[in-house]
Amino acid sequence: MAANNQLTRAERIAETFGVVVGAASQCEQVNEERLSLVAAKARNAVLATANDDADAEAADELFSAAVEAGRTAAESGKIDPESVENALSEIEQRLLV
Repeated sequence: MAANNQLTRAERIAETFGVVVGAASQCEQVNEERLSLVAAKARNAVLATANDDADAEAADELFSAAVEAGRTAAESGKIDPESVENALSEIEQRLLV
């Protein structure tokens, strides 16, 4: 992924939310309905934050890549499930899920 200081605001949000959503998808305590709702709202927030169509497209691609990175990190045990749950809850609060 790109260096954080070179990312737009939408891309930074996409990267952060994407990693959490991806990691949460590998946690047994997170059900599919909850995950789908958070993922949809996170993606909408990312797109709404974009400066223009190009930024929206780049942020959407980064979101997808970050989801895969989060999923891989969770599968390999690099991310603690309790930390994922806490991060997902924080995102839910921010997005008013």
